[in-house]
Amino acid sequence: MLVQNISVNDVLVEQSLFSLKGFLFESKSLETSLEDSFKQLGILHPVILYKDKDGMFHLIDGRKRINFARQNQVQTVSANVLTEATPVTDIITLVLCDKRLEIEQSIMNKIRFICFALYLKAPEAWILNFLCIQFSFKPYSEFLRDCERMNELPVELKSFCHEKKYSLKQILNLTSYPKDILLQLMAWKPILQLTASTLDEIASNLKDHLSAQNKTINDFLDGPDVQEMIRSSLGPRDRTERLRQFIYTKRFPTLSETNARMQKTVEGLKLPQALSINWDRTLENKNVDIVVHVQDSKKLTGLLSTLNSDEMKKAVEGILDEL
Repeated sequence: MLVQNISVNDVLVEQSLFSLKGFLFESKSLETSLEDSFKQLGILHPVILYKDKDGMFHLIDGRKRINFARQNQVQTVSANVLTEATPVTDIITLVLCDKRLEIEQSIMNKIRFICFALYLKAPEAWILNFLCIQFSFKPYSEFLRDCERMNELPVELKSFCHEKKYSLKQILNLTSYPKDILLQLMAWKPILQLTASTLDEIASNLKDHLSAQNKTINDFLDGPDVQEMIRSSLGPRDRTERLRQFIYTKRFPTLSETNARMQKTVEGLKLPQALSINWDRTLENKNVDIVVHVQDSKKLTGLLSTLNSDEMKKAVEGILDEL
């Protein structure tokens, strides 16, 4: 490996073939400590560059050192220069060793790094047999194509997946939703309390509702009920719950109406807190659970009387008929 003094102005950083911009969510926690180190000790370690056939120097490792040099009028840096004969797999391995901690922060970062290797035209067999093993992936026949699909998700959503530590299965599932729905959910992110499960539920039900009604996301947004919820003074948690229920009702109108009728029947009984009636709200199982909570044996007689009342029997029969 040839070590040279290279003018910092001759180094391609963001335009480098090996720039991870767009392929990795990087941590900024070390920025300040590294800058302090450079100020106290100078740039101790050479950067690593790749010299292409046209004589252009592409940065592989040392972005912070180059940026520090430029900001402080340092004209040249010591650099290890790789020639164009260097296999791309060796360069990717160098980047992996340098960025491993950040790459392994999330499944999303691992997927994006695989797409980085694909972008550099690394042999797919090497990616499958080396990179995937490094990341503990068990690839299948279409794994690399799925990685490309996952990397095509909106940037805001990829960042959300990185932040929330989404699993491979969860990220792949997001690729089944229309992009306009995913973008809208990200636009709502500041005013909603989104988790992995709530985002998936809202996206799924909204997709099915719009498809069934042959409507667009803009049609949905134009609805007065939706506008009222979004502009309300509710906190993120309450707004999220209202939106979830609203979309669920739109997606399953018959199911929602049936559950509402049964809920009204139960509320009409005015049961004591020690008694509760529950059923499968998907209406798939014809079963009613009646739960008695006893903390005082003196109240048991009254509870049993309520259970044996004609009103209770009629209500349970009505719920079972609905189911």
